[in-house]
Amino acid sequence: MYESMAVETDRLHDPARPVEPDRQQVLAELRRRMAGLGDKVTERTPGVETPGTRTLPVLPGLSGLFPRGGLPRGGVVSVTGDAGATSLLFALLAGPQRSWSAVVGMPGLGLLAAAELGVDLAKVVLVPDPGPDVVQILSVLADGVELIAVDAPSGALGSAARLRVLTGKLRQHGAVVLVSGSWPGAELVLRTRTLGWTGLGQGHGRLRDREVEVTVTGRGASGRPSRSIITLRSARSAVAVTAGTASSAGLGGEAATGTTG
Repeated sequence: MYESMAVETDRLHDPARPVEPDRQQVLAELRRRMAGLGDKVTERTPGVETPGTRTLPVLPGLSGLFPRGGLPRGGVVSVTGDAGATSLLFALLAGPQRSWSAVVGMPGLGLLAAAELGVDLAKVVLVPDPGPDVVQILSVLADGVELIAVDAPSGALGSAARLRVLTGKLRQHGAVVLVSGSWPGAELVLRTRTLGWTGLGQGHGRLRDREVEVTVTGRGASGRPSRSIITLRSARSAVAVTAGTASSAGLGGEAATGTTG
């Protein structure tokens, strides 16, 4: 069972007055719900406070995407591209020894697809509707959740000063924000492009394996773009992530462990 922490803004104001609920009331409600989860949320991945620990581990099949082998702690990572971007985001949420993660602003999240890619739904906090102040919601979550996935807001994010406050919170707690879409100043930008599918026979069968090219850019990308290929291999009850295949630039075939099989 997963935890849902949707902020019920409808009951925070008089229905006779069609105004936005007070931001502080909404934040207080979110903090109250986080406190209601007790110590479960604040349990972080072992080693998070160890000096020199600069990355959040990812599945083995994905470590080659990152200059330092994992998600940069205290940073924002943007995941964009075609339909493969959603699968990549799920796979990043399914990292090894993951404590708690949060998903913000994604009411249509495919929980089954996430579970098939290895996401532990028992340790996912859902905030389907964060309201207009997404940056503040992320800042609150960063106090107790080490990996936060958020749908890129369609409107303005706020002032540069408020974004710096969020960055400070992320660095203080070693948390990472994964953005589905664009984010100004993201440390890394991962862009996906589906290269092909396998699995269909002569007029029968089903699409099974998807080969995806991932281009990594951004100020944390060692100064130059890099390209890698991953393969999403579908089984009966799980999807495994593999770092390349013999036919894709000679990359090794190390399979990620994020399956629910």
